[in-house]
Amino acid sequence: MTNDPGPNVPSSNTPHAARSQHIPGRAADRFEFEPNVEEIDLHHHIAVLYETPQQQFAAVVPFIRDGLERGDRCIYIYDDNDRDAVAAAMREAGIDVDAAVASGDLSFHSKDDPFLQDDEFDPDATIDFATETIREATEEDGYDAVRITGEMTFVLDGDHDIDQMIEYEHALNDVFGTQPVLGICQYNVTRFDPEILNQIIRAHPNLVYDGTVRQNFYYLPSEEIVGGEHSPADQSGPSLLDRVTAYEQLQRREQGLSALSNATQELMQLDAGDITDRITDIVREVLDVTVAWVWVYDETTGELELQSGSSRDYQTVTTLADRYEEQAWQAFVTGQTEVLDKLSPDISIDPSQPQLQSGIIVPFGRHGVFCAGSSHPNVFDDPTVELANTVGANIETALDRADRERTVEERNEQLERLNRINQVIREIGEALVEADTRDDIEEMVCERLAAADPYRFVWIGEQDVETNTITSRASAGGHDGYLTSVTITTDGNGPTGQGPINTALQTQTVQHVQDVLVDPAVKPWRETTLAHGFRSCISIPLVYEQTSYGVLTLYSDEPNGIDEMERDVLAELGETIAHSIDAAETRETLQTDTVTELTLTVQGLDDVLGSLAREVGCEIEFDGLVQNDGPVHHFFTTQDIDSDAVVASGSQIAGITDIELISDDETRCTFEATVTEPTLASHVVDQQAALQSLSITDDTSTLVVDLPPTTEVRKFVETVRSVYPGTDLVTRHTRNRSIASQQDLRDTLDDRLTDRQREILEMAYLSGFFESPRTRTGDELSTALDISQPTFAHHLRAAERKLCELVFENA
Repeated sequence: MTNDPGPNVPSSNTPHAARSQHIPGRAADRFEFEPNVEEIDLHHHIAVLYETPQQQFAAVVPFIRDGLERGDRCIYIYDDNDRDAVAAAMREAGIDVDAAVASGDLSFHSKDDPFLQDDEFDPDATIDFATETIREATEEDGYDAVRITGEMTFVLDGDHDIDQMIEYEHALNDVFGTQPVLGICQYNVTRFDPEILNQIIRAHPNLVYDGTVRQNFYYLPSEEIVGGEHSPADQSGPSLLDRVTAYEQLQRREQGLSALSNATQELMQLDAGDITDRITDIVREVLDVTVAWVWVYDETTGELELQSGSSRDYQTVTTLADRYEEQAWQAFVTGQTEVLDKLSPDISIDPSQPQLQSGIIVPFGRHGVFCAGSSHPNVFDDPTVELANTVGANIETALDRADRERTVEERNEQLERLNRINQVIREIGEALVEADTRDDIEEMVCERLAAADPYRFVWIGEQDVETNTITSRASAGGHDGYLTSVTITTDGNGPTGQGPINTALQTQTVQHVQDVLVDPAVKPWRETTLAHGFRSCISIPLVYEQTSYGVLTLYSDEPNGIDEMERDVLAELGETIAHSIDAAETRETLQTDTVTELTLTVQGLDDVLGSLAREVGCEIEFDGLVQNDGPVHHFFTTQDIDSDAVVASGSQIAGITDIELISDDETRCTFEATVTEPTLASHVVDQQAALQSLSITDDTSTLVVDLPPTTEVRKFVETVRSVYPGTDLVTRHTRNRSIASQQDLRDTLDDRLTDRQREILEMAYLSGFFESPRTRTGDELSTALDISQPTFAHHLRAAERKLCELVFENA
């Protein structure tokens, strides 16, 4: 047998045992059409039916490659292709053709060697040729087995007897059945008449068609082909190739349905993430396609995101996915499957890889779409499209089921946590009833909440008007060092005044940070907060009847650790806590010798003192006032400001009839202003409140007042706010009176003094008459009061005598 080694390929007689392997590795497999020919045992005679060279080589090249890997003698007889085309196909499959030929493991032969000796086809001579070749390889060259494959189109050239060729095929069954040989006869179905193909099919026990080696159920042993209903002459009805084709289609559909059934059972056991990971493999298994990829709809971005891809031969599908992304979006929007036929070549694909010729894009509801592609044309006929739609529908059902289960699971988790929180809140509610003071309430609330999941740290803060910061009143959870390392301001001008805590305090609304890592509201404190292990937080304003008692803040170590239902429950808890604090403060005020101290702020004060502060650009500290039936005398102090500028500006303000500098000690100046209009200070005094301090700037005024036990806080604040809309209650405290009988002393003194005596005594006190040296003299005061000096002295002595009597008679 003559081996055609090809150009520049030396022959070799190297013993078989010393020959090297000729397959560098299986990573080079690139053929889309790769049947299971490697799994066929010896003694088999197979027919390969193909339409294209690609299908042809996809069947026979793996056959040769497997034989070389096993150490078999491999013989290729070419006719429909030339030697170079066959060798190139083998090289693309990873076969070292030159080495295999040089070692004698592989040989190429033209049709003349085995089939057309003396230019005529002689079945007996060809059988003898095959038998001798097998004997030489196994007995002389030491091979265990032989693989032979030949292109059979030679029979169509010239005047050859087709019946002899069919007789030859049947005879090979006897030879191969007793020899260590495996053979493949290659038939191009586009060149043979259906009548001849019918006989060819009947002559081969096994067929390779449409990608799979199968036992041929149309095979007739040689003893059954003469006469009778199985005679080759019986050609009525469809050709055997048509029947084989139909059978293969039926088999593929049955296999697809079986794979779909198994995949559906699997999908119903997976969660959503695992389902999307399996889609491409399932599509390829069910539809038996070259490549598949899937886009999943991202509800956050509103885009289809390429999730994964799967391919038999391609190492990446990203390029293909990009190419069909627009069609994928259209299919997703319309909910309609799109079949892609006659696809144009993709120049970005490696030329050695087969091009996709047909494809299909299938939506699976609101979840996304998958795309399947094949290197064969017109693969997606109506039954295949129906099967693909069924795959899409089953994927949609599985994802819907996973979503429902996840929703139920999340809701159960929410309810379970909500039940735990409600239990804590019930315990807090019971404890609030027994708490005596505000301090007790705040400490108990922090301790109970910090002990409950998912909270790791809890604290209550309030505004400090002197430092413009939020300071802690109570905390729990073991992270007290956190509060010493963060500063939260209340002025709102800088970043430290714009976080969730101050926003909750100022707006009296719940503020929720889902993730500290990304939320810009916590940027000034992000590093410190993360260092303590906090990932989310919620700030609850403590407000009762528009009275603020601070802000409650809770931290969790999980992002999104506090959901909306929990937020609503905590908001209600904040109201309950504020109500309890209010009740405790009121109860303490009524039961003890205490007063309620309120700190209020007024934005843009529009009385005469506020106008003066804005005009001069200074801060005014209110010292007191003297009022009777006429104008009210207001006393106030400025610091580090030109006194002449204050007097000049005050003289121009309507409502101030007179303004006078009382004292000037270089940095501090005290003034008396005669005012004919109501002011914030006079309004507070009219409400029977004791004005402890009042600081007025060009934008914000802060006042501290003491309310008697009989005055309702809410009513007082509403009364002030009705006149000055920019009023906010900042803090409320209960404190002991500085003198236990202060109110009684004041009430008794008011009973003994006449209005004129009270006016002159208070005017003298506030004007520095009792200072040494006197700030203002009796003459100056009598002039200010528009009375004579003797009248002033008479009333002042009378008031002093009654005050002394009151003090010493009760001593």
